[in-house]
Amino acid sequence: MNTFLKLLLIAVMILPLSGTIAKAQSANQQIQQLQEQVRQLQIQNQQQIEQLQQQIQTLQNAQQQSDQTLSRINEKQVEADDAWYNKLLAKYDGGFVFESSDKAGMPFKMKFGILAQIQGFVDDTDNEDVATNFRLRRLELSWSGIAFAPWFYYKFMIDPTSSQIMKDMYFTAQYVNTIGPRIGQWKVPFQKEELQSSSALQLVERSIVNSEFTLERDRGFALQGALGPQNNFSYAAGVFNGDGINGTSVDSNMLYVGRIQLGLGGGGDGKFDANGTYATAKDYGLTPNFAKAPTLVIGAAGSTLPGLNCDVKQPNGNVCGRIADLGFGTDVDFSQITGDIMFKMPWFNVEGEYDGRWLNPATGGQGTAYDQGFRVQAGVFLIPKTLEFAGRYAYIDYDTSGSVVPPGVSMESSQWELTPGVNYYLSQSHKWKVQLSYSFIRNEFTQGASDIDENIIRAQVQANF
Repeated sequence: MNTFLKLLLIAVMILPLSGTIAKAQSANQQIQQLQEQVRQLQIQNQQQIEQLQQQIQTLQNAQQQSDQTLSRINEKQVEADDAWYNKLLAKYDGGFVFESSDKAGMPFKMKFGILAQIQGFVDDTDNEDVATNFRLRRLELSWSGIAFAPWFYYKFMIDPTSSQIMKDMYFTAQYVNTIGPRIGQWKVPFQKEELQSSSALQLVERSIVNSEFTLERDRGFALQGALGPQNNFSYAAGVFNGDGINGTSVDSNMLYVGRIQLGLGGGGDGKFDANGTYATAKDYGLTPNFAKAPTLVIGAAGSTLPGLNCDVKQPNGNVCGRIADLGFGTDVDFSQITGDIMFKMPWFNVEGEYDGRWLNPATGGQGTAYDQGFRVQAGVFLIPKTLEFAGRYAYIDYDTSGSVVPPGVSMESSQWELTPGVNYYLSQSHKWKVQLSYSFIRNEFTQGASDIDENIIRAQVQANF
């Protein structure tokens, strides 16, 4: 019994102690678990820190490379800013324009233009077969601008479709508007219809008066300029070979030419175009239509070529053909005059021109022949800047007096032309257009010879860019 009680007493005392021991063991385990978690967290944090440090280093390396690359780019940009191609501007302004932007260096400007005309026509002339033909009327390639100095101008123009490929090649030194020299080959400053650009013709072809009296292009030297607050008064005077386009002079008989022109009205600032075929204010250029405001232009010109020998030189136009018809020989004093007037406004235009020519032979006993002609032309827009109706009347009176034409000789006495036409301006300018015209031309002869009539229908498409 006593033994049992002792055991019971010991059990009672041990049970609470065993619970305390169990609790102590459980707490130790929790502490160990927490410590293990802390250690694991420290490991993870260290790994994340190392990863972040690697990312920082990678970014720093990339930034350094970017800075180096940017530095090289900036160096190259500085070099590129000084490169020649960054000092050249390119644009389109009535042609493809290339211009130097280096204000401190040599000024340079070049405009490249193309004029293409494709024409179809039917020509029904008495006593000849009816001719139907398509042709490349013009393919003019031109380069113009300034070089070396802002007052030194140049122009080159060729036409591969023409038998005379070289058309224009001249230099102009226009330091001031009032006077400047020009040398080379270009249109002689004489007849208004000829001086008008072929790209801006109001009818498909120029008149019979132009064909007879034109001096067209020649090689020589001239002085030109303009006076007045709006450059209203312009002039040109020069000496030329007298042998026509691409011709040379083998004697000392030169062609002397001078033209003056007065312009009134206009809608611009009177800016002087020193590099034009005939140098004048842009307001008073010889384009017959598309005026911005009412504009009046009056011009006059004279020319002379003493002692013309058509065996050694032949001016443009039909002067040598006329001398041959008259049998005047090889020593003829040749002189011409012309006068013109043009009035144009935005929807209507009209112009007139007179030409006269003296042929005075030194031998043969024949008198001086005076041939003359005139042209009247007008146009009206049926749709503003788009659809235009135009018409022209031209007349040539050949001198057939008894002192000029021997008795009993049949010779052309007069020629006249009536030409209506319609123009459709796709670009509302002369740049891109379609033209249609009909010409009736009568050739009349002396001694009762029969007249010869020509009926010509022409259609043309033009692109000028």
